[in-house]
Amino acid sequence: MAARYQQIAQELREAIRQGAYAIGTLLPSEGELAAQYNVSRGTVRQAVAALEQDGSVAVRQGARRVVLGEVPTNSFAEMQSFSMWAVSRGHHPGAIVLSAAKGPSTEEEAARMRVPVGDPVLRLNRLRTLDDAPVMVERSFFPESVAEHILAMDLTTGSITEQLTELGFVHAHGDHLIDAVAATTLDAKLLGVRRGSPLLRQRWLASSPTGQPLAWSEDSYRADAVIISVRNSMSANTLARLSGRRV
Repeated sequence: MAARYQQIAQELREAIRQGAYAIGTLLPSEGELAAQYNVSRGTVRQAVAALEQDGSVAVRQGARRVVLGEVPTNSFAEMQSFSMWAVSRGHHPGAIVLSAAKGPSTEEEAARMRVPVGDPVLRLNRLRTLDDAPVMVERSFFPESVAEHILAMDLTTGSITEQLTELGFVHAHGDHLIDAVAATTLDAKLLGVRRGSPLLRQRWLASSPTGQPLAWSEDSYRADAVIISVRNSMSANTLARLSGRRV
């Protein structure tokens, strides 16, 4: 059973979805919400924090939160695939396979997978959907060690990452590069946007606990489809380490 703050967060999401709290308006204060749900302010604070995390609201004026709507937020604080993230946020992920084929690796692919040039790799291109709406074009390739396992999967549902983990191929490390690119003619058609529209591009490499590359992907998101969040900590910050030094 979900914790009370999670229930309240879900009720607030539903209220936002139905227009009870219009985009751009302020949520009620913590005190007002605590009275409305007959809970402590601490419980309300946890619920609102969950809404901040998924991008439904944001702090704009002191402790009051402004409603942003329902743009899903993807955090890199955890190692999770598109499907795993979507399910964790209450959305239905899907995929349309554009192409899937093995072939000899190029120099770039071989360098990323740390294999000799010409070694087989699996190239997989998919259109990813969120609640049946196209949101991302995914262009991935994988080393031969996992290629046949992936080809045996249903590539329109479920998570490749989860299924590989069950087979012993654990995605333990992730490196991400994020930038903006203009939609090509093909991507614009697939995503239902105008050619040249801005897309949020994520390029990432997943590796095993021993550092062996398991997947590389270039994912191009519709600009209005997702927000990417990154949370930092002073405990892992160079400035924090420097602030303790005597000068």
